[in-house]
Amino acid sequence: MGTMVTAPNFRHPVTSAKAALSLDALSEGRFVLGIGAGGPGADSDAFGGAPLSRAERTARFAEWVELTDLLLTQTGTDFTGRHFAAHQVAIGGGKPRRPPLAVAATARRGMEVAARFADLWITQDISQNPAVYPGTPHAEVRRQIALLNEVCAEQGRAPGSLSRLAVLGYGGERPLASIEAFRDCVGRYAQLGITTLAVLWPRGDQARAQLAVLEQAAAECPRS
Repeated sequence: MGTMVTAPNFRHPVTSAKAALSLDALSEGRFVLGIGAGGPGADSDAFGGAPLSRAERTARFAEWVELTDLLLTQTGTDFTGRHFAAHQVAIGGGKPRRPPLAVAATARRGMEVAARFADLWITQDISQNPAVYPGTPHAEVRRQIALLNEVCAEQGRAPGSLSRLAVLGYGGERPLASIEAFRDCVGRYAQLGITTLAVLWPRGDQARAQLAVLEQAAAECPRS
């Protein structure tokens, strides 16, 4: 359970890395640091400043992930980038300790970041450009996985070494409509190579019925 990803819109890598170590300790090693590029609109505008293009947000995102990885894997970090800096910073008392990184990416540049740094890749059931990539959410995720595999190969990483998570419920999938719908989603996305499915917490008029489906699904899922 969690917020899925944090974003550079609001947070600096230094404070984020420190918070990640605290959460990792509190969860006894079960914490995963999820990172996304951050979108335009209210979130992006909250702190003021000129709006960033998608290319600029992606460049900022790549730098954010690189610096966060350095902070969590080095005894001390000195870094000066275009968007962020860290000078003589030792996170965690100078002892490198990096929880798993999960990187949300739906296009090539973000996937390159995932291939370099991530332990887990994240996507969701929304087509990024319906006019160019029409079809079902399942078809969109299949397209993205094909691109991810290609990017991993270009980066010299075995595609199978990168776990994959799909968040269902934002777009066209309704995994909590019934237990049959949940099982269908699990089967179809597992065939694509998705290793973990996440669903939105039940809310609204259907929350009670969705929670019942979620509880039944949880009872059916194997424990690891």
